[in-house]
Amino acid sequence: MTDILRIKDLKVEFVLPHMRVNAVENVTFRIGAQETVALVGESGSGKSTISQAIMGLLPKAAQITNGSIIFADPDKPGTRVDIAMLDRSGAQMRSIRGGRISMIFQEPMSSLSPLHTIGDQICEAVRLHRKVGNSEARELAKEMLTLVGFADPKRALKTYPFELSGGLRQRAMIAMAMVCRPALLVADEPTTALDVTIQAQILRLIREVQSELKMSVLLITHDLGVVANMADRMVVIYDGRVVESGRTDDVFINPGHAYTQSLLAAVPHFDMGPDERLKPLREIKPKTGSLLALNESEDDPREQTEVPPSLALHPSMASEPVLAVRHLSKSFTQRKGNWFKAEHHSIPAVSDVSLTVNRGECVGLVGESGCGKTTLSKLIMRAMNPDDGSILFRGESGQMTELTGLDEDQLNPYRKRIQFVFQDPFGSLNPRMTVQDIITEPMIIHGVGNSAYHRKMVLELMEVVGLDPRFLSRYPHSFSGGQRQRIGIARALSLKPDLLIFDEPTSALDVSVQAQILNLLKDLQRDLNLTYLFISHNLAVIDYVADRIAVMCAGRIVESAPREQLFRNPLHPYTQALLNAVPFADLDHPLDFNKIMDGKASDPARWPAPFTINRNSDPKMMQFAEDHFVRAERADFTEIAI
Repeated sequence: MTDILRIKDLKVEFVLPHMRVNAVENVTFRIGAQETVALVGESGSGKSTISQAIMGLLPKAAQITNGSIIFADPDKPGTRVDIAMLDRSGAQMRSIRGGRISMIFQEPMSSLSPLHTIGDQICEAVRLHRKVGNSEARELAKEMLTLVGFADPKRALKTYPFELSGGLRQRAMIAMAMVCRPALLVADEPTTALDVTIQAQILRLIREVQSELKMSVLLITHDLGVVANMADRMVVIYDGRVVESGRTDDVFINPGHAYTQSLLAAVPHFDMGPDERLKPLREIKPKTGSLLALNESEDDPREQTEVPPSLALHPSMASEPVLAVRHLSKSFTQRKGNWFKAEHHSIPAVSDVSLTVNRGECVGLVGESGCGKTTLSKLIMRAMNPDDGSILFRGESGQMTELTGLDEDQLNPYRKRIQFVFQDPFGSLNPRMTVQDIITEPMIIHGVGNSAYHRKMVLELMEVVGLDPRFLSRYPHSFSGGQRQRIGIARALSLKPDLLIFDEPTSALDVSVQAQILNLLKDLQRDLNLTYLFISHNLAVIDYVADRIAVMCAGRIVESAPREQLFRNPLHPYTQALLNAVPFADLDHPLDFNKIMDGKASDPARWPAPFTINRNSDPKMMQFAEDHFVRAERADFTEIAI
């Protein structure tokens, strides 16, 4: 096989004022014609530095101090160019970059200009590398938008990035990278921030475009499920060095290096036993102290309160409910038109949602972006008011209290009893506050304890989440993503809440760091009898942490069941579509791209009977089996009022 790209003994150093840092050390691998090679490793391993070196986009502080990057353009047989020797801003490098080697970046919103239309940006890429006029450039752009799956490419040319969903923005990015028909595509984490169904569509699209244009792909990712379904060969990077490489089948079946074995062991999968744990590279050992252990006394009235019959929906989980959401609905108004003639449209975000969370259990809420998961969590937190329905929460008296009618002063006692852990571990921490101040702040706001209590609680929380107490005087920027997320968990635990809501807490983390956080949450739940509502679009993660799972689509819960039932026997077509789109890190369960439904899976009007939701049909939740509920018409299921 002819190699399009051959990297040999590549070494990249960052020259800083007082030191030199080796980012990439003696890296060697090759990419053959029409071949997909995956570059796998954790954040900071050097993957993106290698891709920047290939594209000639290394920052000024970075220098290639050794090795070569030989590019053999198939359109110019017999010619070879060493990219490592080229001037990064020279004409030859500019002609290769974007013309013969293109790149898809991780975050399409920050990579696309918000001030220019999609059409203008794709046409600019064409005119930079081809001598064509405006009309011909627009035709090429329209042709490429059609190829990447835009239903109305002519209209898409006139849209701005902010008008598109995450999946469509990524498609636009692929169109811009492909419009000059490159020989090599470098895809840097192209699906990390996408839902499982959108991710599957993008992966299928990359494979189809690769076949159509006969190009090679360098896929940079930490998702081993993507690697198993896309790559012919894989290269494993650790600390800037290649620790293992070979055919994907061989590496998955018989990983030779301990690091590769650890990466594979850290991936959650659906056939894990009830007591089986993920195996991260570095395990966190939580140590619970005296303050957190004093959660409830034996005489606590909450332990003796009877469960109202209307709330005992799940007999197998017949402990007391901490939260009971009943028929909750929320709509937002969208304004269209100008100042003189405007129309207002009501868009339902949450529709008739009922959910119970019992003490000591973890309820998983899974669904795509835009399905209403985060809106539901904000309603529960009373960050916004519902249009209809009730939110019952067990208060200090041990009785269920209706939260929807309370004003801000009345809500204060409940604010500290429901805590939130956010998706972005960096954006949710104040960069001007030390770790000590971040964890102490909630206790000061709610008037819990004195300064001595605060000091003791902070030290105990640092041990609970596995952080060194010597880090208390540091600021968030000096921590890794996983460490920042642990700080967020410590802050949420500082008030000893009755309910913790996690909103995609591991979506921005590497697979090994994700395993650390998930194991930590399971240990804390066991040791402290914590109650979780865990929101995610990662089905394998939900399956690992949750006791019960609810599937949400278009503002509605469409199916719910215990974890051991839901993904083994999915009834609703949307649940089935989610499962069909999951890329398993398992060669025996390849992704079936023929089952991927472009947008149809999340459209309730396209669901088959008896699940269809439209003007003429609005199914309610029915009971299929014990604790297994599905939204469907009476015809196929026995109704139960909830």
